[in-house]
Amino acid sequence: MLGLGAAMKSQTKRTLTILSIVIVIGIGWQVYPIARLFYSMRARMATGRVYMDSLTRDDVHAWIGRTKQILSESPNTYAIGVYGSGGKPIPPDLDKLGIIRIDIVDKDEVRYVWMGGLDHTELEVHRLEDGSFKLIAHYNDERSKVIWPKQ
Repeated sequence: MLGLGAAMKSQTKRTLTILSIVIVIGIGWQVYPIARLFYSMRARMATGRVYMDSLTRDDVHAWIGRTKQILSESPNTYAIGVYGSGGKPIPPDLDKLGIIRIDIVDKDEVRYVWMGGLDHTELEVHRLEDGSFKLIAHYNDERSKVIWPKQ
């Protein structure tokens, strides 16, 4: 009888081992897409941060020109995702930069979004009362920096 008990213990161990492997694989299939999503979000945020930190004076003037054009085309349209996310298509040059959405926040502000939702990475271009512009790099929900005018 002792042999039968040992065989049952061995069979139980194998069953538990196989069951454990199946559970780990099953959980892995659920965790992998979530991990990939968070990696993608972090990469998108890093792309925006690096780009905003590398802007030159000429780049700033190009962003101001683009913003003037967008504001003149949509003077009464204030909406999240006017471009991208179901709105007009993102212009190809901005798509290459990784921008996923353009928001017209009000009659004087446009935000170019690399990451929105859980956290935000975006370039805010704001027209001031005197007609000049201020550019603010929003790296995440807690950290921002004025990048124009240089201070």
